[in-house]
Amino acid sequence: MKRNGEMTVTAIITVSSCLLLFGVFMLFSVNINYIGEQIQNQCQIEAYIEFEATSEEEQAVVEAVSALDNVSECVFISKQEAMRIYRESLGADGAVLDDLEGEEFLRSSVRINMTDLEQSQELAQQLSQIPNIAKVTNRQDIFQRVLSATSIIRNGSLIAMLILLIVAIFIISSTIKLSVEARRDEVHIMKYVGATAGFIRRPFVVEGILTGIVGGIISLALVGVGYNAVVTYLEEFFDIFDLLPTWDIMPWVILITFVFGIIMGAIGSTLALIKHLKV
Repeated sequence: MKRNGEMTVTAIITVSSCLLLFGVFMLFSVNINYIGEQIQNQCQIEAYIEFEATSEEEQAVVEAVSALDNVSECVFISKQEAMRIYRESLGADGAVLDDLEGEEFLRSSVRINMTDLEQSQELAQQLSQIPNIAKVTNRQDIFQRVLSATSIIRNGSLIAMLILLIVAIFIISSTIKLSVEARRDEVHIMKYVGATAGFIRRPFVVEGILTGIVGGIISLALVGVGYNAVVTYLEEFFDIFDLLPTWDIMPWVILITFVFGIIMGAIGSTLALIKHLKV
């Protein structure tokens, strides 16, 4: 590697560039899936309680809802709380409600988060059978769109990362092949004097692994600094969805990137030697 400095630098730059793209895409994919989970968590069914229900009956409804299988969380919204939410939704026009009380025309309700959105219709039917529940709102069409979108994103991310893996191995193999070509005479001589394929291949594989490690370090430094800057910026100006914290996700990125870099370097070196080992 030291004697072939230019080829080594070229290989390291190529590996670090591929790993940089891989790391960026991995962070993007993981965060898109994380945002999709947040969207799913915001998909709720709301069950409205009978207007005349007593406090004891309302509490019984909450307990019955909590006991259902597909319920991950349920929040009781009293008439007073419903009035406050309604007032806030009107903004500056909320003053028109100053002389009204929530008990006069709003129902108490239970907002329900589900463990499985695909079972929302069955859950809505179970809710409608609970005593003192007057109405159940279930936006099944929206839930299906959310499920379809998250499924497409998840599957698309896996396919794209697989394609990127294949392309990266091809690029790195081509780059290392230039280094092998520069030493093809030595490879042929060793082959002619009886060196085994494993003996010839070993130093090139080690070189590929070292190239992958160095390229991984460079790419991780760039990815880590860049991702931390993006998260910090979005936390200040974008608070609708959360991104995964830097130190929650970077250990996995570091592990996967190093493993990926080592594998790419080893496979790339092996593929680059195939032609010359057939001598």
